[in-house]
Amino acid sequence: MDLDEIIEGCKEGKPKAQKALYDMFSGRLFGVCLRYCRNRDDAKDVFQDAFVKVFNNIIMYDNFGSFDGWIRKIFVNQALNFYRYNKVFLQVSADDLNLISEENSNDALFDDYSTKKILDSIQKLPNKQRIVFNMIEVEGESYEDVAKFLNVSQECIRSQNSNAKKKLRELLYNIKKSE
Repeated sequence: MDLDEIIEGCKEGKPKAQKALYDMFSGRLFGVCLRYCRNRDDAKDVFQDAFVKVFNNIIMYDNFGSFDGWIRKIFVNQALNFYRYNKVFLQVSADDLNLISEENSNDALFDDYSTKKILDSIQKLPNKQRIVFNMIEVEGESYEDVAKFLNVSQECIRSQNSNAKKKLRELLYNIKKSE
């Protein structure tokens, strides 16, 4: 089955098509969940809930735009909602504002590290920093869009992203130092 046939089968509620869709996207989308979540158990919860949403809402996919983008957005939103319900976002503090000016470009931050080491390091970030880092640096969202989506100021988003990069540099430096 090609993707269009799988999508149509899922819209009709066919288990074989649902399994094919799951098999086609599960590895990549679980990786998205791992990047956003603090641990594997949270990632599994988000992953399962997101696939339920995909199957319940696939009828609304109108074949306009990339299906990959559509399904990925559901998973990202599910991960964000998981943490939003835990009220992880606070307004920016004065200390956070001082760090914004220190923000550097992404200066080849990850060049010397395996994907597993990078993922492990990202998972060690505090919730706010991990979520913002993923949205800005991995998903490529703008500061403005992330601020609107999370209902916080752009300064808060810039601060959290800056703090995340700083913390990742420290974590990765410590990995390199210990090797």
